Amino acid sequence: MDVLLYLKFLSGFVFVIALMLLLSWVLKKAGGVGGALLQKSEKRLKIVEFLPLDHKHRLVLVRRDNREHLLVIGPESETVVETGIIAEEDSDHVVSFARDQRNVKI
Repeated sequence: MDVLLYLKFLSGFVFVIALMLLLSWVLKKAGGVGGALLQKSEKRLKIVEFLPLDHKHRLVLVRRDNREHLLVIGPESETVVETGIIAEEDSDHVVSFARDQRNVKI
């Protein structure tokens, strides 16, 4: 009887995990994660660039409409460094990665 109980538990567990993976895949394909089902042209908020300052803080350039805002983001605080920067119109690429050379281990 114990083997049958374990098989029921295992099959139920696999079924629930499969449902969770299916739901996450459907949400990802529908664009529901982070975009609230908006088309790419309708999105107003973009992360243009970010730079790690240390292992806890990042300098982030965020674009909203035609303005950019420079933020320092940490685990317990956010600080606005500069706001109202007029954005350049020619750059459509989003998020260029920069690596802090002090944190690179070879």
